[in-house]
Parts: sequence; structure tokens; C-alpha cells
Amino acid sequence: MDKGNYILLMFLFSGILLQCTSELMDENAISSPIISIDTVKIDSVAPIQKTIIKEPSCLLDEYLVNQGLINIQSLDSSILVDLKYSTTDNFMKTNMYGCLTNCYLQPDIADRLKLCQEYLKKKDSTLTLLIYDGVRPRSVQQYMWDLLDMPINEKTKFVSNPKKGSLHNFGAAVDITLANALSEEALDMGTDFDHFGILAWPIKEKQMLEDSLLTKQQIDNRKLLRRSMRAGRFFNIQTEWWHFNACYRDSAYIKYKIIEGLPANDSINL
Repeated sequence: MDKGNYILLMFLFSGILLQCTSELMDENAISSPIISIDTVKIDSVAPIQKTIIKEPSCLLDEYLVNQGLINIQSLDSSILVDLKYSTTDNFMKTNMYGCLTNCYLQPDIADRLKLCQEYLKKKDSTLTLLIYDGVRPRSVQQYMWDLLDMPINEKTKFVSNPKKGSLHNFGAAVDITLANALSEEALDMGTDFDHFGILAWPIKEKQMLEDSLLTKQQIDNRKLLRRSMRAGRFFNIQTEWWHFNACYRDSAYIKYKIIEGLPANDSINL
């Protein structure tokens, strides 16, 4: 074979080899999974997009919305919420609300609470309202009532009789405190939430100060909370510094309906 024919033969063989390699690469590419450019950005600068898995909605949230109530943070996201009855950090030491983490109130009452927050912010922009409880379905009230193993006259010191209905059952009362807006740490009020003793009684504050059982700062914190809540026409009760009503029970029966709670087959407690 002369030199010219040899070169031609090698050229043809190289072309055939390149075609086979290309076909093999194409075949492998077809069998590989297809990656959507919408899912992963092939870009050295842009970050890889992450899949966001949303938590399933809480049944109690859906129920309360269907009852016409409103999530207070949808009106003012600066108001903090820490539902104590969705934890074991309460006097019952039991989670009563399950997955619920939002505070719901009657719409007009939520509007009034927003006014309280605005008043507080004008007085001290570093502070915020922190809600411990809002609406409480009557089924939860009944559950709490049943768990307390004591005479009725003793029970009523801790929980309102569900037969009469609590203003919480209407979404017309809040348990609330003040907190640092940055750290979200509650201010010192002299006692914890759900402390059932005279140290928690607003009516006894003067005596507790004289007896050095409460400090002036603790009482001043309570007074600022009360002034802020009065800006929205809420009023406190004399035995719980954290509890504020938006109206009286007779008015609530006329204007609102009691929030009864989920059917028993939807939740253990609710």
C-alpha cells in the first residue's frame, strides 16, 4: 500500500470512530434523568434552588377562619404570639391546642388590639405586645374543666365554667404581656403567666410593693400594659395581670357566637 492510500484509509477509519463515539454519547444521554432548568440553575453565580415543602395547615386554623375569626398577625405582624396552651408551659401542664400557633380574635376586637400596639409603640418603640392566648374553643374549656379534679367553687378560681362560657370562648379576650421587640423576651411582671396567687393580682399591687414582694419596675411594666390595652378599650380583671376583656359577657352573647370547637373525630382535645 502506497503512502497516499494509507493516509486516506486512516482518515476514513477516524471518521467512523468519531461517529460511533458520538452515537454512544447520545445513547447514554437519553438514558440519563432529565434535570429541569427551573429546578437547578447551571450557573456558577446563581445558587441552586431549593425545594420548599410547606407544612400541612392546622385543622384548628381552618376551623377558626371558617368561624369568621381573624389571625391578629395578618393585621399587625409586629405583635408577637406565643400560645401557651399550644405548649405544656401553662398551669394545666398540657398542650390544649395541638398544632395551633396563631392567635385568632373577632375581627373588630383584633382591630382594637392593633390600636393598643400602636399606642405602645408611640410610648416606647423598643417594646411590643406578646399574646399568650386569644380565642379558646369551648370544647377546650370543657376539657380543662374536666381535668381539674376539685370542687366547683375551687375550679372557678382557675377556669370559667364552660356552661356559662368564657370571653375567651367568643374570641373576645386575650392573655397578654409586654416584650422587647428585638429579643422577643417578655418583660418582668413579677410573676409568670398563669400564676394563681396574690402576687398576680393587680388589686394587691400596692400592698405587694410595700411588702417588697414586687418591685416598682415590675408594677410600672404592668401599668404600661394596662394603659396600652385601654387604648383599645380593653379592661383587666383584678386577679390576673395578663388577662384583658374586650367587652362583658352579656354583650358578647348579643354580638358574637361562642366558638364551640372541632368535632371529636377531628382532634383528641378539640
